Amino acid sequence: MAFFDKFKKSARELKSLRCIAVTAILIALDLVLKFFLNVQITEDLKISFAFVAIAAIGMLYGPTVCALSCVVTDVLGFLLKPTGSFSPLFTLVEVAGGVLYGLFLYGFSPVKPDFSSAKSFFGSIFSNRTAALRIILAKISVAVVCNLVMTPLFITIQKQAESGVFDGGVFWAGFLSRISTRVVKNLIETPVHILILFLTLFPIWAAYKAIFREKKYTV
Repeated sequence: MAFFDKFKKSARELKSLRCIAVTAILIALDLVLKFFLNVQITEDLKISFAFVAIAAIGMLYGPTVCALSCVVTDVLGFLLKPTGSFSPLFTLVEVAGGVLYGLFLYGFSPVKPDFSSAKSFFGSIFSNRTAALRIILAKISVAVVCNLVMTPLFITIQKQAESGVFDGGVFWAGFLSRISTRVVKNLIETPVHILILFLTLFPIWAAYKAIFREKKYTV
């Protein structure tokens, strides 16, 4: 029941004008980061910071709001900068990521990092092991479910649909091949993304609490 309660509580956040306004700002931030702040490490490895905005929505407003935000960002992203043909299958990948961020991060308080030294930084992060574990599990679950399972699966389905012929052997061979090509990329990306979340979630949370400490906007 606690699992479904998170979705219900998150859905009630949509009654708040504050939720809608802050989510709209974070959606805009996601699009800006997606289009303009990507670091190309190698031909096959690109570090994007857009996930930070989605993780922040999940932290502040939960899985329902975050899932709906992912639909908006995916559709707007395609309309603003179309690449290939739009597929709702890949919108589902974005939605799944939003749900996972919301489930793991909703309602938790990130720990303030100590930047005085590397030892102090990691000590401050892991001083609250529960909060650190929630960030780690959120990012790992997104990497596994969305990047290593759903995306290769949907690409394979799309390729089979385009060919017009379904062959079970070819399907599974293609699916497993696409997983294998993504494993190394995600093994490199995931720790980097976790570190970025450790660095960014507390400032976002602290700014949110400071701005809305005494103000409530509801409809």
